[in-house]
Amino acid sequence: MDVKQITAKASLVLVGALPCTGQATTKPYAQMLVNETMLRNANLSSLSMVIPSPTTSENRVVASSSAAAIGNEADKSDLEVLAGNRPVTTPDVANHRCQAVVPLHDASGTTIGVLRIAFKSEADAGGECVRQAEALREELARVIPSAQVLFDPFIVASSSEDNLAQRLTIETLAKYPDVLVLAFHVTAPGETTNRVVGINQSKFFGRASDDVDQDIAKTGKMIVQMIPSTHRMEIHMPLRAADGSLVGTLVTVYLWRLETEAPALISRSMKIRDELQPRIPNLSALLSRGQPN
Repeated sequence: MDVKQITAKASLVLVGALPCTGQATTKPYAQMLVNETMLRNANLSSLSMVIPSPTTSENRVVASSSAAAIGNEADKSDLEVLAGNRPVTTPDVANHRCQAVVPLHDASGTTIGVLRIAFKSEADAGGECVRQAEALREELARVIPSAQVLFDPFIVASSSEDNLAQRLTIETLAKYPDVLVLAFHVTAPGETTNRVVGINQSKFFGRASDDVDQDIAKTGKMIVQMIPSTHRMEIHMPLRAADGSLVGTLVTVYLWRLETEAPALISRSMKIRDELQPRIPNLSALLSRGQPN
């Protein structure tokens, strides 16, 4: 067998191990932020993002706590805020809420759209309501590098064609909705390159792992990375099969507001790792489609 045949055979093995993502059910990063923000803030009644489309420039709701609102055109209040860059507040006396529409910013402070917020409390529509809305807006801005990133797709459902790693990814994220990204990095049998074989961001499927994840897959060490520029926390852990053998690297990614959250997030990630281990018979099973788990 010559070099070309060996390369072709290895490629077929890897492709067969990866999940099929062409028909994957996805949600944009904007919706992931809305969901995570609603989980964190018990005083929120509703939250929506109105952002210009990157292809048509139409201002529409691209993410919302109300599924029925997604896709709707910007209303009068949204357009007023976009035109004047000033907050608009409206009282909702009947529902005992205060509502505010404020400019949505990215991490650089650039206005990229509109944030609609309704709070459960009856704050003064002209004062406290705006203050609360702007404080929430600033929290979100820290984790929005640019408007384009808000449209990045995240996979939220698995299919019968997925391998075990991908099915475990989606099941785990449903159980732990505060985890932004979950990724499995392994070296497939017959391969020499450690790659991503399970993740909820399709653009990373099959991508070669970086040095950190390759090293952990060999040494079994755990590494925690805090990324202040995007307020993301990455926890890279050794991934083990049910028999305790080291089969790769497991990565969890969170959005964080304070560094003091780190111990709780690390503990949660270790719990996720320990829950996954008995569901992984071995490396080959992790890469196979249709395997019972």
